[in-house]
Parts: sequence; C-alpha cells; structure tokens
Amino acid sequence: MEITDPAPELGASLPTCGFPFSLAGGDAQAAPVQSPAERTLVAGSSVSMTCQLSSDNTVHWYRQLRGEPPKRILYMSGYSPTFDKSIDRMKFQAQKNPSNCVLTIKKATQRDTGTYYCIFSSLK
Repeated sequence: MEITDPAPELGASLPTCGFPFSLAGGDAQAAPVQSPAERTLVAGSSVSMTCQLSSDNTVHWYRQLRGEPPKRILYMSGYSPTFDKSIDRMKFQAQKNPSNCVLTIKKATQRDTGTYYCIFSSLK
C-alpha cells in the first residue's frame, strides 16, 4: 500500500503490491492481497491498511520511504507484534487474525509518506 501526501511537489507515486517471502528450496506461496492500494495522507489522522492472508502465517510489515530501501517495521508470528525498533510501538499498531493483518499508522505526518508492504511466511 502506498501512503501519499497531497502536496504536488512530491510528484507521481509508484504502484505498490504485496509479494511472497520464499527461500530457495521452499514452497512458493500466493502473494498476500493488500488494501487499499493507495491512501492519501491526512496529517494527524490514523491510516490503516489490510493484508489478506491465505492462512495463519508469520506476517512482516515493511516501509519504504522515497529514495531508501524497504525497512521492516514489525513482524507477527502470533497475535502480538514484535517491533524492530522499540520507538515504532508509539507510531504503529498491528492486529492479526488467521485471515488478515491490519497495520495502523497513528497520528500520521508527512514523514510517513511512502510505500508499505506486507509479507507472510510459514517460517518463524
């Protein structure tokens, strides 16, 4: 999912899609479905995005800011998120059930503009 800022100076945005996590020799998995595909950022509001899963797997959420590689925010192998950076606990909230995982950005700012990916795996 892509979070865009309505400011015209940021230019066009790239399309976003989820993709499966797989390792050589592992089983291929269907790509998760993310929705909505794009949201417009409203400063101070919460923004939520959903990743539909095919089973109760480990879910990873990544954020890619303009000009940077994707960086993992968190993963969930159960129903509680494990954050890569403890400070992200204040910014993000995640909820998961066997069929989907919802990532919420709390009190969005222009710095949150970017592309967000969900990835799932059967590895823990």
